[in-house]
Amino acid sequence: MFNRQSSNGDTMCMATTVKLSWHDGIRFSATIQNRIIEMDSEEKMESAFTPMELFLVALVGCTSMDVQWILQQQRQKVTKLEINTRGTRRDEDPRYYDLIELEYTVTCDEIRKDAVERAIRLSQAKYCSVRAMLNEKVRLDIKYKIINQDGTEQEYTYDDSASEVQRQLTG
Repeated sequence: MFNRQSSNGDTMCMATTVKLSWHDGIRFSATIQNRIIEMDSEEKMESAFTPMELFLVALVGCTSMDVQWILQQQRQKVTKLEINTRGTRRDEDPRYYDLIELEYTVTCDEIRKDAVERAIRLSQAKYCSVRAMLNEKVRLDIKYKIINQDGTEQEYTYDDSASEVQRQLTG
């Protein structure tokens, strides 16, 4: 979706450079170009983020951009898109998320349920680079809600079984 191409049409590899600087205790700052993110431990969060919080931000940021882009390509008129996420971590080390819950809320004048589900499926199975980095031990619980301008709401649970079958066939 967001591949970059050189002047001769070849796809270029995209590289990201991060500079991490230690300040004190376990407080760090990460610099990417001229942007800075402050990180600290869970015990001393103050205004800084933990790396695990930033992972959830990366996941919902990635999938939200995909879903919005795909819905635009399908000519769906979205007026608002929100994603709430909740990660539950294991008790033992490494304390990665073993459950991540995603709830997409799409507000619109009129939208097709199948268009929303297709956008989520394409993001989860094809486009979201952060999602692709999750291993099979991490369970995703995905729900989505469609809110029409008249205020009526419809809630759905996303069924990832079609994507799982496709992964098994191609993997």
